[in-house]
Amino acid sequence: MKSRVSIVRSQNYDEDNVFRALREAIGFLGGVEKFVRRDHRVLLKPNLLYGKTPEKAVTTHPSIVKGMITIVREAGGIPFIGDSPSVGGLLRTAEKAGIKRVADEMNCPLVEFDRPVLSTKGGGTLFRKLEIDRAVFEADVMINLPKWKTHGQMFLTLGVKNLFGCVPGPRKALWHLRAGDNHRLFAQVLVDLYQALKPSLTVLDGIVGMEGNGPNSGRPIPLGLILASDDALSMDQVVCDLLGISRKALPTNRVALEQGIANKEIELLGERVQDVRIPHYQFPPLSGVDWNLPGFIRRALKNALSTRPVAAEEKCVLCDRCLEICPSKALERTEFGLRFDYGKCIRCFCCQEVCAEGAIQIKPGWAMKLLNRQ
Repeated sequence: MKSRVSIVRSQNYDEDNVFRALREAIGFLGGVEKFVRRDHRVLLKPNLLYGKTPEKAVTTHPSIVKGMITIVREAGGIPFIGDSPSVGGLLRTAEKAGIKRVADEMNCPLVEFDRPVLSTKGGGTLFRKLEIDRAVFEADVMINLPKWKTHGQMFLTLGVKNLFGCVPGPRKALWHLRAGDNHRLFAQVLVDLYQALKPSLTVLDGIVGMEGNGPNSGRPIPLGLILASDDALSMDQVVCDLLGISRKALPTNRVALEQGIANKEIELLGERVQDVRIPHYQFPPLSGVDWNLPGFIRRALKNALSTRPVAAEEKCVLCDRCLEICPSKALERTEFGLRFDYGKCIRCFCCQEVCAEGAIQIKPGWAMKLLNRQ
């Protein structure tokens, strides 16, 4: 059976314009009534990674959230907003991102994910027991509202990656530590999490996305699109098509396609890919090279053949947030500034995600630079 993905143009965040585009994108899939029934408790899961203003393109735009609250209520649903930011707590993050204002205006509850329970749904290939917030299971319907962004470890953060926010706060670092520097393994965690949660609907905020040093410190880029699908894996594949890259360039897509989880037959609705393709987009540096080498060789070549986080001293204010979040404790503060222990560093780039100053940048190793020049 084919999955369906709709693509709709939307050039700005004017609330009337966004509402029209949301209704059109969801309408192609059969309308919101296909997903939400009267008195259903509906979890709206935006990307609330970090507290920055909407213009920074770090978080799902408040007009998207406001439009979805209205659409859910039209179907008789009872919406609430939930997430687990990397730093700062939900209320503080939502306030800076403009979403608390919307929540207050619309009288829509904000629920912080801080009550972990083991998933009872299963469905994953490798990780069948995942710690997910209780509020996720208390909802009748989940609507996933990711932001179109780059990501230092997972290349892009889209529909599947956005669900990692359903893992409460400190547990995220534990999963990063468990996967270590095996990015395929972390992609497997995300795919298994998607299998356990299976949001009813995913709506991607691609009106203004982020390129470059994402997911927290990249550059906003106008994309002018909203995508919607009942299958986030299919939607993520279509984004790769829009960017003109292999679907397997996204690690979560690669894992899902190789395991036969992703639907290769996708019905496109609305705009055609060739009409709205993104011609110029700066991707993050590849986060690693995996040639299935023996362990002792991989360790010897790790720094040369992978990217690594580097602190820009002129931007760093020594706030210690990166030290606090680092799962492998690969950072320390010295009299000269931050020092990375690249032997311990697992390349999860959590330090980059929480850096408010954009002081953590991703740099390729010397061998990767040489290969890129070649």
